[in-house]
Amino acid sequence: MGKDAYITIAERMNRNPMRVPRVEGEFTPSFLEYLKLVYTPEEAEVVRHLDVLPAFVTFEQVAEATGLSVEEVGRRIDSAHKKNALVGMGTMFCLPPIPVLLNLHHFYSDLREDDLKAITLYRDFFVDKGYGRYYETSEAGSPVFRTIPVEEAIRCGEKVMTSEEAHSFVASLSTEDFVLVPCPCRTRAEKAGDRECRDKFPIGSCIMIGFTALHFESIGLGKRVTREQALSYMDEMIRLGLVPNTENVEKESSTICLCCECCCSQVRGRTRWDNPESISPSNFVPRATDDCVMCGQCLERCFFGALSLDEDTGKAVADPKACIGCGVCTFACEAGALKLERFERSTPFASTGKMLQAFQAENTP
Repeated sequence: MGKDAYITIAERMNRNPMRVPRVEGEFTPSFLEYLKLVYTPEEAEVVRHLDVLPAFVTFEQVAEATGLSVEEVGRRIDSAHKKNALVGMGTMFCLPPIPVLLNLHHFYSDLREDDLKAITLYRDFFVDKGYGRYYETSEAGSPVFRTIPVEEAIRCGEKVMTSEEAHSFVASLSTEDFVLVPCPCRTRAEKAGDRECRDKFPIGSCIMIGFTALHFESIGLGKRVTREQALSYMDEMIRLGLVPNTENVEKESSTICLCCECCCSQVRGRTRWDNPESISPSNFVPRATDDCVMCGQCLERCFFGALSLDEDTGKAVADPKACIGCGVCTFACEAGALKLERFERSTPFASTGKMLQAFQAENTP
């Protein structure tokens, strides 16, 4: 049963717009091994009958497909759900989103059985076999994530849309559900013993929003916070030097990540893996006034090498091709000379549904 069930699960997961790890059209062997870490054989027997979001399947439907009792189906699904390996409501469940699936061993800080093996398998299919590019962008280059600078980094008087600035974006969200969950990217690196930013940044948290927040809360992961506390935490991390990113949509995001250059699965596309489309930049770039003292502190804050000191103008200048417009550099300017100014270059998708439709069309089956 084993292998066939896991291949079936991979086939069903491959219906999601981001697809799953493959090499020359075949499922990457390390990914199939990863699925075996996630689901026991008896769990896989029922999970293979589930579908991807938003297609929820009931216990009764799975029982009919498997010949098992509804109670036994519920027991096996509940077992997988408690491990963060399924998403569900009541007696209706579906397969997890790809970001949850690939990070589920690292939404908690303690080192548990199979965590290190999961890291080895992840590095094979995600890094060595190149799935990271699909995690970051579609085949056509549409980014999954975008940068959202905070208002404090933007020069007074600049035109700012609600969806563009982090505080206004969070304030406009219709939900009151916010949960802080340990950052899986820095947690993974910490567990592996090779986190390069250990002396600069805490592991910290991602801000889960809406249904995603409720999901993590339902399985006992994360800390519930108010909207104001989420904003305060985000500001604190940005001042430390972490970059705020969210889904590449105008509204109703499910996650805000505070990213470093060495661990983040999205940002590393730009900093390590030669995928400049991995983060959609904001419509701002930093520009210095004549008050710039050429101290170079802003250069040290930029993950992307986008800033340089121009001896001719006597100012720090940004390369818009390298800069993502996060504004983190501006917090290093004691003279207050460096702020973000308008620079039109990107448009997020109108909604998550629109983004997923685009990815479905842009990624081959």
